[in-house]
Amino acid sequence: MSRLFLICVLVAVIPKAQLQNRTRTLPNRPPNIYVQPEKDIYYKVDESVEIQCIAGGVPAPKYNWTRNERPFDTSGNDNRMVILQDSGTIVMNKPRPKDEGIFQCKAYNHLGVSTSININFRQAMLEDFPYGKDETVTVIPGHSVKLRCTPPTSIPKAIISWHIRDPRTQATTAINLDKRITMDLEGRLYITNVKMEDHQDGKPYVCMAQNLKMRKNSFSHGYIIAPSSNSGTSDNVAPHLLWSTPNELFGVIGQELRIKCIFGGNPTPAVHWENKNGTIPDNRRTLSLGGQQLYISDLQMIDRGSYTCYTTSAIGQRQQRNINVIVKSKPYWLEDGKPTDIERGVGEKATFICRAGGDPTPDIQWYINGVKFKDARHVTIRDGRLIKRDDNNITVIDLRVGDAMVLQCNASNTFGYVFADFYLNVLKERPQFIKRPLKELKVAENTDVHLTCQTSGKPDPIITWFRGSQQITGGRYQIQPNGDLLIQNVVLSDAGNFTCEARNNEGWDSDWGVMIVRRSTRIEQRPKDLEVFAGTDAKFTCSGTTDFEEVSKLRVYWMKDRKEITQSNQRMTTNVQDNSLTISGTISRDSGFYTCVITNELDKQEASAILTVKDRPEPPVDVHKKSCINNTATITWTKGGFNNAPIQYFTIEYNTSVEADRWVFAATANQSDNTITLKLRPGVSYSFRLLATNKIGISNPSRHSEICTTDTSKPYKNPENVRGVGDKPGYLVIEWTPMPPIDHGGRNFRYILKISKRGNVVVDEVKTITNWRQSRYEFLSNDVYTPYNVTIQAANEHQSSSVYLKPNIIYSGESKPGPSMRIDNFVVDNAGLAENAATFYWSWDVNNDAQLHGKFRGFKREDEILEKDMKPRYGSVKKRSIVEYTYTLKNLLPFTIMEAQMCLMNTYYVSGPSPIVSFVTNKGVPGPVEKLHPLLIASNFLELTWERPELLNSPIQDADLTNSYLKGYDVGFQTVKGLELGQMQEMDPQIIDPRITKCVLNGLTSNQKYRVYMWARTENGRGESSFIEITTAKSSAMDVPAFSIRNVNSTFFNLTWTMVMSKKYGTVAFAEYRIKGTSDWQLSAQQFSKSWIGVNKLQHGTSYEVRLAVTNGGKTSKGNIEVIKTTGISAAYSLGNNFAWFIGLILSVLILIALSTYIVLMYKKHPEPKRKQYTAPPRRRVQYETTGSDSRQGIVHKSSGSLNKGYDNYTYSDREYPDDRRHDDAYEKDYNRGYRDDDERYEDDNTDNYYSEEKGRYDDDGYARRQPQYDEKYDDRNDDRYDDRNDDRYDDRRDDRYDDRHDDRYDDRRDDRYDDRRDDRYDDRYDDQYDRRDSYNDDKRYSDNDTGRHKDYDRHGDRYSDDNRRYSDRSDEGRYAEDESYKPYSRRNDYDRTPSYEKRPSSYTEDVDLREPAKFDADGYPIDDKSSKSPVKSSFV
Repeated sequence: MSRLFLICVLVAVIPKAQLQNRTRTLPNRPPNIYVQPEKDIYYKVDESVEIQCIAGGVPAPKYNWTRNERPFDTSGNDNRMVILQDSGTIVMNKPRPKDEGIFQCKAYNHLGVSTSININFRQAMLEDFPYGKDETVTVIPGHSVKLRCTPPTSIPKAIISWHIRDPRTQATTAINLDKRITMDLEGRLYITNVKMEDHQDGKPYVCMAQNLKMRKNSFSHGYIIAPSSNSGTSDNVAPHLLWSTPNELFGVIGQELRIKCIFGGNPTPAVHWENKNGTIPDNRRTLSLGGQQLYISDLQMIDRGSYTCYTTSAIGQRQQRNINVIVKSKPYWLEDGKPTDIERGVGEKATFICRAGGDPTPDIQWYINGVKFKDARHVTIRDGRLIKRDDNNITVIDLRVGDAMVLQCNASNTFGYVFADFYLNVLKERPQFIKRPLKELKVAENTDVHLTCQTSGKPDPIITWFRGSQQITGGRYQIQPNGDLLIQNVVLSDAGNFTCEARNNEGWDSDWGVMIVRRSTRIEQRPKDLEVFAGTDAKFTCSGTTDFEEVSKLRVYWMKDRKEITQSNQRMTTNVQDNSLTISGTISRDSGFYTCVITNELDKQEASAILTVKDRPEPPVDVHKKSCINNTATITWTKGGFNNAPIQYFTIEYNTSVEADRWVFAATANQSDNTITLKLRPGVSYSFRLLATNKIGISNPSRHSEICTTDTSKPYKNPENVRGVGDKPGYLVIEWTPMPPIDHGGRNFRYILKISKRGNVVVDEVKTITNWRQSRYEFLSNDVYTPYNVTIQAANEHQSSSVYLKPNIIYSGESKPGPSMRIDNFVVDNAGLAENAATFYWSWDVNNDAQLHGKFRGFKREDEILEKDMKPRYGSVKKRSIVEYTYTLKNLLPFTIMEAQMCLMNTYYVSGPSPIVSFVTNKGVPGPVEKLHPLLIASNFLELTWERPELLNSPIQDADLTNSYLKGYDVGFQTVKGLELGQMQEMDPQIIDPRITKCVLNGLTSNQKYRVYMWARTENGRGESSFIEITTAKSSAMDVPAFSIRNVNSTFFNLTWTMVMSKKYGTVAFAEYRIKGTSDWQLSAQQFSKSWIGVNKLQHGTSYEVRLAVTNGGKTSKGNIEVIKTTGISAAYSLGNNFAWFIGLILSVLILIALSTYIVLMYKKHPEPKRKQYTAPPRRRVQYETTGSDSRQGIVHKSSGSLNKGYDNYTYSDREYPDDRRHDDAYEKDYNRGYRDDDERYEDDNTDNYYSEEKGRYDDDGYARRQPQYDEKYDDRNDDRYDDRNDDRYDDRRDDRYDDRHDDRYDDRRDDRYDDRRDDRYDDRYDDQYDRRDSYNDDKRYSDNDTGRHKDYDRHGDRYSDDNRRYSDRSDEGRYAEDESYKPYSRRNDYDRTPSYEKRPSSYTEDVDLREPAKFDADGYPIDDKSSKSPVKSSFV
């Protein structure tokens, strides 16, 4: 039982001992002052002040103070002082003057003593200026003056400035120093040239000394400046030196330096500087006070050397002063020269280095525990283990535990010192952990990982790492000097348990941790570089993946220039859905590197892209006036940011004291320039600014430069544009351009005006004008148009301008020409009259100016002065006094009675007019029609009305205007879509009756805006257009007008209706028809202008259902169905039409018989081999087989010739289709071959009589011959039915006898001779009727299903295709131009021409092409009724 108890105690005690060993104890450390006080501390009596001193060390150090190298006890000072707890800082509540001294703080423990720097503790003070009365200083204007100031005693040094004191209130106003009023570096005030305003109304100038620590000011007695001259002018004084910095000046590196030269003189001298080390000013050396003071902000060795200040003037020699700058240096630590703390183990050695530089070379002093080295008694010195090799090196060897100490090193010279406080600590301790390995560390693959293991101990412990039980030896595993383990490029297999072990001579310790490796994060989509313009948006996209175990921690964020973009930036937003970054309204500052960072807290991946924002450039900076002398200024600047668009040039602007708020263009400079010299005007103060320009725009203005004031002088020019104004008889009126103040050059500016009659020596008048704004002077001359010599000169305080003064010849006022100044031979050239121009002739004696009373300026017609386009009629006039002139007056109204007169003129007056000349201009194009407006707006048509164009002052009566002048009207229209206009289309046909003032524009699209034009037309062409914009009505339901069916024959019928121009009725109509009992409707062509439709190519003896349909482009309405029946025999009862079926039936029967016979023969075949087999003779081949492929003849296809079903934009067209071929290609070919077979068959069978009769009705090309009755009546309106005659008429004349002969031989004898006769002429004539455009394609028009002919619409849209054609374009000559055998009806003697305008009846209002024929023949061709001679009014107009 006792043994078991002992084991339990041991188990319990051992972990506790190990835990105690793991608790780290801090080793002892000598003291070290880490908060040093200031070198100079100034205090004000009775105001609390503190002297800081804080040190560290183990154990905590204690403090004591010395004053003036003697121990200082704070407790013996009436409780006015206290040392703060846990530090050595002294707080003095009520310091006294006796408290001044050199203080030093010491911190100590048993290992050593640390000391602070020496503190200069002084009382602040400012004595008053000695009392004195104000002095009066008398000085001549233009000369310089110096006001003395001896600053009183001040600690710290006082700041000196000058003020103006008000004797009544004793308030002071600071003086703004410039190059004329300035102060030297010792406090004296200089005025380089005194002016009258320096009197300051008797107020004295006082010198003020200011002590900021004391918060106190002190003023000297005053100086009153009394200029001794009352003339108001100043003497010109040559430049001379008033004060400068001493010839030799010492400066310390790192401190600031001021060098100054003050020159007196009038005008104020400008001071310039020279130095061998580069131009002045630069980035560290600046000029102020008009160049008088050179300020160096950070003095360096390169600044040493000779400086020259100089000034130049036109009235004196160059004045200069040479100043030699000597640069010295206070001590400073050299590289690795400042000693630091050292901790070593027993038996080791320690070396301290103290090296400093400076000019002069600093002296090095060593201290041990605050005692000078030579007086120190440290144990290491006594036993000889401390070795001082030289002034910069101390080494301690064979260190022991008691060797700890604090050392000090001080390097000093004339200009200052540097001080270092550091210690040596000797330790002996077993290893202890400062930072243990983490128990669990998650890392990502492909990263570098540090496993922490930082220990302390003396001697320094040796660190060993183990992975599991195996020691780590190298490769990717590297043990760092501080004990950490670095694993480079971690892989998944590196995961495991790691142990760190630390050993030295005093013992050992170890600890462990587990490393978990995750897969690395990857970026899948990287952002791309962007280049945008300022103000636009920029968007970056980015996405990535990570280890599945760490997905919940995945985070994406963005950085700009390595700084994370936060939500506080409202213009930069991140989309959490796709992790994109959007920068709204980019500016130039948005340019930079944008980085997408994807992290899971273990590792991160980055992808960067560059955003380039192109913007206006930044304004130039550092705009300075480099020099301002002799009326020139040199300006320098530094280029600003160009914002990713290179700067193209700089613009320099200036403003002046005359117009301070107005900036004026001065010059431009190249983008590579940084300086420019400008010519200035005298007596003006300038300031300058710059603007930069790139391809994006112009930058904001830069900050303006210093003011540059030029010296006053005489005016450099005289008033310009001196001229006379002769509008006032009896006066000499003089005008000029005033000179603005910027051109005055000085004070007391004035104009001196001198007037003398030309030829006289005596000056008639001298006038001095003091108002510079005046620009006109009137001199009473009492004469008319007499020359005078006039001069006007500028003058100021420096007398008159020295510019050469040229007299100006100015005439006194003009008056009206005398009565003899009249043109009597003014005539018009009647032979040269045009519709809008007339030419005139007249003569004039150019030497006859006695009564002109002014300068001859030319001729005048009413309100037009003839100064151009007027020329001598017979060329040059140099040798002739009487010149004949010619002038063509343009832009006249055509066909108008006009009158003209001509006058002679001088500059302001005209003579009496010439006699009136009357003439009539030729006929031309008319003006615009009046009052064009719509009477009715429907969905697909407009009814327009207008009044004829006005003809003002016409030579014909108003009643004759229509018949003898106008020839008709043209109408055009185009669609309007926003600001775009569609293609111009014209009404077809146009209006040819000038008496009409109403028309209907049909075939439009519903709910469409149109611009409708109208032109009046004469024999010279169209006149000026008038137009209106109208929107058609929306599509709505329509009523179908009543219709009737006439002229029904075997293949044709005519459908007629009454066209009603009303919104209620549709105006675009077409016929729908189908064979009764079928379901598919066939459509005719759409009609826009006619009120009838002819339908042909019908089947014989067949019943049809017919109805009329109307449409407005959006909706279609259909009328009632009527049933008609064509004449003739139905195809179902015609042998010819069923012949192919019959042939097929016979062939089928023969095949069945042959097959049966073959089977029987095979069945009865004899088995004996020697018996000859019976072979049937070959059957005679039936002739029907040769035409088996043509068995289609006689079959009427249900879909033959059918059109598109329903209504669409393709069928909605205003084009007529002359040839409505609705039979399919097979039917047409069978018919044509049937005609050729008839020709051969009748020749072979001696049936020539019938064939000759039929053949006589056709020409050589197979076309039906035109009968005489058609030659008289037929015109081009029915050209569609004309070409169908060769099909339908032949079908109508095929009787039963002909059909009976349509047998097998008929098909056998069919050949291609007829096809050969159908040459290209037929095709051309057949197609020209349809192809109204050059670009029309027959392949598209006649396709296999014959639907192409209904697709003839405008290639630019679903508009009506004929809108761009005029009626006159559709002539027969154009259609049949290639058919030489055809002669248009318009050229035949028996053609009924359209009556002329003069002879036509009043009811005739339209082209005869639009009239519906009264009768039709059996083939559907119109027959004119000569009993009705009056044309019917068209439904279109």
